[in-house]
Amino acid sequence: MVAPAQRNSSKQCGSILVFDGEPVMLDLLAVVLTREGYLVTTTPRSEEALGLASSRRFDLAIADLGLRHRDGCHLVRKLRQLSPETPIVATTAYPASEVVSIAEEHAEILLPKPFGIGELLGAVREALQRQLRMDRETGSRLPAPDGLSAAMSGAQLRASA
Repeated sequence: MVAPAQRNSSKQCGSILVFDGEPVMLDLLAVVLTREGYLVTTTPRSEEALGLASSRRFDLAIADLGLRHRDGCHLVRKLRQLSPETPIVATTAYPASEVVSIAEEHAEILLPKPFGIGELLGAVREALQRQLRMDRETGSRLPAPDGLSAAMSGAQLRASA
């Protein structure tokens, strides 16, 4: 499900993939992030999230690591393999040592539930800013899909479909 930006469309802040098994949480995150100008894609299924991440580049992924089905833990491992340059904000209501260990290894930020809107937005901004600093330091970013040009080692590349 894609929630198009409802605010000023010229204020596009980036694209975010959101995975959470709770439909209410998906809806809440989509509304909050869309109002901030992000293009948000949500899914309650980890396999769908992996399919989406393999078909296009996201600027950030937010994934619930919930212990119920362990889908989130599996997802962040696979996302990191599939798209190592995409920052991940992991959320969880179950801060068991296994979950914390997975988050420390595969995510930039672990955001324990329940969290406030300000905490969420702060984590999103921090993860995106870290990635931007890293991109500037290395001078690289993988080419984005959709025919957009991207800098890589100072050269201009054009992604093709």
